[in-house]
Amino acid sequence: MSKKSLILIVDDDQNFLEIATAKLVAAGFEVETASDQATAIERAAEIKPDLVLMDIHMPGKTGTDTALALKSDPRTKSLRVVFLSSLKEPWSGFTGEGRDEMAQELGMEHFLDKSVVIENLGEVVKKIIRSA
Repeated sequence: MSKKSLILIVDDDQNFLEIATAKLVAAGFEVETASDQATAIERAAEIKPDLVLMDIHMPGKTGTDTALALKSDPRTKSLRVVFLSSLKEPWSGFTGEGRDEMAQELGMEHFLDKSVVIENLGEVVKKIIRSA
């Protein structure tokens, strides 16, 4: 039996965490969650997930700040991070395809629109994991 991929979801919205966790578990993934920067960095360093799904807008430190902190930490710099947001313009001036390009410019894998991918989140994450 092959090892299940481990996904860390970082989001301050408890409802989204529950829904995304259920979708990913149903798709065959192991899932851990965090709702703030400190917990995300601590959990990521501890569990070394195969992929981090990072909400961009959270109270305190943003998901962008948290992702950049993960990339600058020697313990987590090689982790694959995908940004998530339901905002059409999470970074000023970047919409549509520009969001994915901005995510990659910041050293992350992709940008995913929560409202678009939630129904098929498992399949989207499988594609990202396979693309490694």
